[in-house]
Amino acid sequence: MEFLNNISIAGLTGNRNHFNRCIRYLLLSAFFVAPYSNGATEPSTDGLFSAATSAAYQDLAREQAAAEKIKDLEQIIKSSEIAIKNDDPATALTTIARNMPIIAQQINSPKAQTIAELALSVHGIGIAQSLLSVAREQGDSFSEARMVFELAKYQADETRWAEVITLLKNPTIIESLTKEDAAEANLIIGTALQQQKKHREAMVYYEKIKSESLHYRLAQLNLATANIRQDWWTDAHLAIQNALKVNKSKKDELDFRLYTVLGFSQIQYGFYRDARESFRNVTLTSQYTNRALLGLGVAALHQEDFIGALNAFNHLREKQENDISVAEAYLLSAFALRQIGQHEAATARYQEAISYYEQLAAKQTIAASDLANKPINLQANADIFIRPESKNNKRLRRVFEKIRLIDSLLSQSLAGTRTSALTNSKATLEKNYRTLAQKMLLKEQETIQSYLSQSKFGLATLYDGN
Repeated sequence: MEFLNNISIAGLTGNRNHFNRCIRYLLLSAFFVAPYSNGATEPSTDGLFSAATSAAYQDLAREQAAAEKIKDLEQIIKSSEIAIKNDDPATALTTIARNMPIIAQQINSPKAQTIAELALSVHGIGIAQSLLSVAREQGDSFSEARMVFELAKYQADETRWAEVITLLKNPTIIESLTKEDAAEANLIIGTALQQQKKHREAMVYYEKIKSESLHYRLAQLNLATANIRQDWWTDAHLAIQNALKVNKSKKDELDFRLYTVLGFSQIQYGFYRDARESFRNVTLTSQYTNRALLGLGVAALHQEDFIGALNAFNHLREKQENDISVAEAYLLSAFALRQIGQHEAATARYQEAISYYEQLAAKQTIAASDLANKPINLQANADIFIRPESKNNKRLRRVFEKIRLIDSLLSQSLAGTRTSALTNSKATLEKNYRTLAQKMLLKEQETIQSYLSQSKFGLATLYDGN
């Protein structure tokens, strides 16, 4: 927090037209990030995965049929949790599949919901669907609601928004859930509607979530985003302020995210001083520090406080991170130096930026080549430039998880037909992963090239001026 509070508020005069023109060219990242992103894979890919894996772990369960059954649901939960913690999803799913008759007999227990949640955490969708069928056959509306809710969470993580809405559109389902599960269900269906650009419908569900709920702050953040999308600035800021009141002086990462969204929104509507105050609430240890520092610098630029802006950008440049805020700081710091008449320093900074972007571009090229030759975990590659929303992309991560689950099953003793089905599914998933990852890399490469071009242009205009 110390650095953010010490940013200079002194202002200097600059060339307003040149400033505005340069700002228009800068690719500053928007921060209005929804909880989930990107489209789902083709149904055939997911269907092939589900069929192949379900058949495999059911075969494994039959092989273990002679083993003693676990009659206590709590023990099934513990055994599955241990297997998942030990990165052994096949054992977790086999344990659950082997004890399905016992689980079905106790479908009305909340522990059955926990088991469904565990199965879905390692993509055992067949188990959850089977438990839902049992609940429906027994006419147990509360058990049905719990299973539908778990499946809706899974489909949301898979970004299948139409299926989320289909699962949760019946108000009886949400009404049959516990208070916190009902709040989360409203948040999920609101997110699904928002992803389909049905912002007003989404807002209705967000507004159902009470302030005492654990999900209230995220609902208010999504409500603010929906308002921003419709240019309802006052309502958006009110929603963020409502969320920020919950924790009072004790702030956490969600609060810092709220402050960052608020700050960029304030920049968008011209409240630069207020934006700087919002960004100063983000601590230097937060995952949102880089964006807050970038926002501080941009707000300072708009106020023509080039010294304050330079302080923020220099602090970002000192970070050895392949982050979009750090990347933008190289270009913006050169621009700020130019505005205060330090042309030699600005020239050196533009040259440094050009070298930096060329190195990033080379790393991206290597990553793209590696991706074409073998499946790699792009999101775990610290050597390439990848923005936070891509780094945390759930869809890409979950495709990678499915590939690893198949590897886990292939290490088991299975019939040739099962192995063949799993191998085919893995090949399809790897192809899908490469397609998603290549699109992501292409987007980042275009961004880097844009920064490189702008740096070269800035350097050229400095030379022309001299």
